[in-house]
Amino acid sequence: MSLLKDSNNLEPESLLNKVLLGLGEEDPIFFAEYFLGLHLNPFQKRFLLTLTKYNQILSVTANQVGKTVAIAIAHIWWNFYKKGFSGNPELIEKAHFETLNISPISRQSKEAFRDIEEILNSNFSWEEGGERYINDCKIKWFWEAKNENLGRIDFSNNSSCFCLSTSEDKGAGFAGKQFALISYDECVQSFHLREELPARIFSRTAKYSGTIILNATPDELAKSQQYWYHLYTDAKRGEGEWHLVEGLYDENIFIPEKKREEYKERLRKLDPIKYKQVILGEFIASAERMFTPEMVEGLWNGRDKPTSVILDRDYVIIIDWGIAESGDETVILVADVTEFENQAEIVYAYSKQGGDPVELMAMASYLNLEFNSAPIVMDTTEMGGIIFKKMLERCKPISFGQGNKPDALFYLQVRLRNNIRKDLTNSEKSAMGKLRSYYLPKLEEQLSSYKLDDKKIKQDWVMVLAMLCWYVDKYKTITQVKVYPLTKFYKSP
Repeated sequence: MSLLKDSNNLEPESLLNKVLLGLGEEDPIFFAEYFLGLHLNPFQKRFLLTLTKYNQILSVTANQVGKTVAIAIAHIWWNFYKKGFSGNPELIEKAHFETLNISPISRQSKEAFRDIEEILNSNFSWEEGGERYINDCKIKWFWEAKNENLGRIDFSNNSSCFCLSTSEDKGAGFAGKQFALISYDECVQSFHLREELPARIFSRTAKYSGTIILNATPDELAKSQQYWYHLYTDAKRGEGEWHLVEGLYDENIFIPEKKREEYKERLRKLDPIKYKQVILGEFIASAERMFTPEMVEGLWNGRDKPTSVILDRDYVIIIDWGIAESGDETVILVADVTEFENQAEIVYAYSKQGGDPVELMAMASYLNLEFNSAPIVMDTTEMGGIIFKKMLERCKPISFGQGNKPDALFYLQVRLRNNIRKDLTNSEKSAMGKLRSYYLPKLEEQLSSYKLDDKKIKQDWVMVLAMLCWYVDKYKTITQVKVYPLTKFYKSP
């Protein structure tokens, strides 16, 4: 544990000094207010308190709630006490220690860098109650040096904090380093958040079993918005490993109330939908997107693995062929469509980029045999689909043509709308939804970005799902012939 030096003329080894240091180590709010000389808003206090209880924190907030300042405080606190280190205090003082703050946006990573520097040098300013304040940091000596090119701040106890942009390398620039704390600011802006988390972020905390903070305001145009919503809904229900911290614009008491109200009124008139995102931190969808975050999230049934075949149940196989080395994949879905209130549940999914046609047909034939001689529905819009249909003639495949697409998308949208969960705090999954699936990341990604003008976007997973809805809601309904025993209508004399 670092020793307080030259604070209020106290001797470093005095009893009072040790008591204050102990309080600061256990309570980050006290540390921020007493040692750093800061005032905190309600969200910042709530956020800092979670650092003492959880090591995976999901911060989903409105705009301008002071979340980047809260992250800066967390890094100072972590480095000052070298959180996670144990043993001889003198040896801990000499040991090298590092934390990391990253962001997909270079400007955002530099914000935390600047906040740390200003706080430790008593240059951090804010407005409160009509007055302007500047912090009085009691541990200025803790600041050692900075290297803006490397994005590194060095502290006097041989610890460092890096504030860097992930750019487009999925965090590969951090290879080989280990950090006791990693915060990912505005992570929703990442192009590949799902891929980064296990391989590039969690792996960088393995040495310390370190704390990870994901922090962002929802953004309907962000590439990782749907995955961010997926993490949010699980945390909201108290499921998974993430602890949720939410924050509202009105909690930032450092923006004068009059200015807050003026801004809210202007934004409400300009864009009522955007108001929900900026002021309340809610998830919204742009008008061009066909499926909202709530519609996509309502598809998942709580499982993350396929389900084995069950005898005496009805299945259907849906195929969208794609054999080019680039472009759309071949995607195959198997769904349980045993008639019960017209439900359909995906139990198996397979995809392959640029596969051998013989291999792909063998997979289709295998699934047909495995899943109780399930009928096969395939896209025959292109010549390749027609050839595949002829080659699989023994399976009596059902054709899906271009003219069926509008109906298929309509049926898909209706089913997903009916799946929306009204209460995210309810731990019950979408068990009663008429379209369900185990969690499929590629399907999630394509649904979240799908637009009616789909010529330049990946759509293969969306189309097989739409084909499934078309099969259940139209084809199966029209072609299914009900057979009634004659005894039902015949009465003996």
